[in-house]
Amino acid sequence: MAEPTGEGKPKISDHESELEVAAFSEFQKAEYPQCLQTLVKLQKTQDSNPKVIHNRAVAEFYISDLRRYDLFRKTMIQITELVGEIHTVNVKHPELAAAYVNQAIVLYHFRQPLGALKIMLAVMAHFDQLDDYLLRKAGIFTDILSSDDEEERPQLDNESRKDISEIQFEEFRKEFRLILIRSNLLNGKKNFIIPCEDTAEFSILKGHQYYLGNDYQMAAKELAKRFVNEPVRVATHGEDQNTCLANNMGLIHFAVKHYALAARFFQQSLLFDQSATENASTEKVEGSPLHCVGATKRPEILYNHGITLLYLQKPKEAFECLLVVLNSYHNNPRLWLRLAECCIMVHQQSQKEQLKNMTQVVLQRRKYLRKQPFNAEDQSAAIPSTTLEFASLCLRNAVTLIEFHSGELAKQAEAADKPGPWDKAYEGVPCNPSQPLKAASLEKLKIATLSAFSYVQLCLGDYTLALKYAQETLAIADLPETHQTLATMYCGEALVMMDRVPEALVYLDPKHMAHLKGEDFVTRGSPNWAVNSLEAAQAVMHYNFAVTLFALGDYEKAKVYMEACAVHPVVLPHLKMLKMYAELVFGNTDKVKLMVRYDAPHLI
Repeated sequence: MAEPTGEGKPKISDHESELEVAAFSEFQKAEYPQCLQTLVKLQKTQDSNPKVIHNRAVAEFYISDLRRYDLFRKTMIQITELVGEIHTVNVKHPELAAAYVNQAIVLYHFRQPLGALKIMLAVMAHFDQLDDYLLRKAGIFTDILSSDDEEERPQLDNESRKDISEIQFEEFRKEFRLILIRSNLLNGKKNFIIPCEDTAEFSILKGHQYYLGNDYQMAAKELAKRFVNEPVRVATHGEDQNTCLANNMGLIHFAVKHYALAARFFQQSLLFDQSATENASTEKVEGSPLHCVGATKRPEILYNHGITLLYLQKPKEAFECLLVVLNSYHNNPRLWLRLAECCIMVHQQSQKEQLKNMTQVVLQRRKYLRKQPFNAEDQSAAIPSTTLEFASLCLRNAVTLIEFHSGELAKQAEAADKPGPWDKAYEGVPCNPSQPLKAASLEKLKIATLSAFSYVQLCLGDYTLALKYAQETLAIADLPETHQTLATMYCGEALVMMDRVPEALVYLDPKHMAHLKGEDFVTRGSPNWAVNSLEAAQAVMHYNFAVTLFALGDYEKAKVYMEACAVHPVVLPHLKMLKMYAELVFGNTDKVKLMVRYDAPHLI
């Protein structure tokens, strides 16, 4: 609530001044009905005064137990004239700074922290013009930041006589201390002392510090403590302690690659969150206190759970989790990529199931391999499902977002040498619920997205787009060896399917792999990816080159490359089929029968 008008403000009568002082005093004593009555009297003579309108809205908001925030927000918007998405904020009347601060608080609880931050930065630009009440609040910030003395201040012997402002100061000091520690941890600073208090707040921060230092055992031990403080609940604090603890334990187990245990903790965290918020509705409807709006952590936990399920090779379950998260974080390019990866993994798993019966199918009837024309009308990509069509849509969105943010990063890089205010610094690409992406991370994300996009287009039969995105991947500087190999093979396959076989031979020539060191295949390769060494990659490239030579009719040269990759198990099943094809080409049907009888006698 704004303080009564002081010197330098428009003149008012003595009676109106007394009403202002009385209303402010009643508000400070939490006598909100009496405060509202006083403001109603004051508004009869100052019905157009925005400060009186603001103070009445605050009093009514407190009388409703912070539940009628829709009306409160409407009044704040009427005063500040900040409607819709906030881009720039200009505080025209510093004496109304309290209205801007209150609107920022509402935006924060509505999960719009960026808009709230813009408002607060604009308010703090008029620090020297704030009224006394807001200035005292700002003075608390100054005192905490400038004081290195951690000793307790002298207190009265009788605790009941302690001044209420001093109690509020101590509570705010503790809260600000927790926020300052958390800010340091989020900025990657881990070499500082956190007080050893057996409370949930400090133990969670201590566990975060151990987590950043890769000491996961101590982090889990810190979170498993018995806390001396009262449990943090949504009804009183706006968040749930057990939800946070279970989620953090899941992150610790995920970091040590115990994905099954991590998934169990995330499931437990979801149950805690549901239990904590089922009585206090978290939707933007009247009936819940303001601090309960946005209290649910369900989107963030589902994001963690979805990524864990993806690592557990459960793409359908992961897709369902991440699809819910998409409603809250649709501007996250990494999330779109993860959804596409779910679709790709479902496709690959179905392909493996089909390959189990390939030999039987071939024996039952003659099967011809032919390219499939691209048909975008087979299934609508707009329907969210684990299909390659929807994967293509997801990757298109991811590429669009990456291109947009790449341009923003380029502009910031040009202006990096010029000194500027700290609040104008560009911290990276917003990637909620993850941390912002820096330029290097965005480049890695672009490489992964383009590679996946090329693969999906190959599977869908759109070879022109597949070639385009594979070539764009190869054009990126300092391309990792794994993605370089994949992009090269995608280019070759797309050209083969477009009947441009001579051009494909240029990409698939194994000589291009002579300069590769092979370390990248070990460090970046997934445990479920067979090509996890340089030898495996070379064998695959030799095999693809041999297949392409067969397509050209150069059988003798193709046999040479077949022999070069015959020793590696990653291509052995495919090589047997290629050998059968070669013998059939030369008319050696009896030899093919012997090969089938040797490899699959139960089918003869």
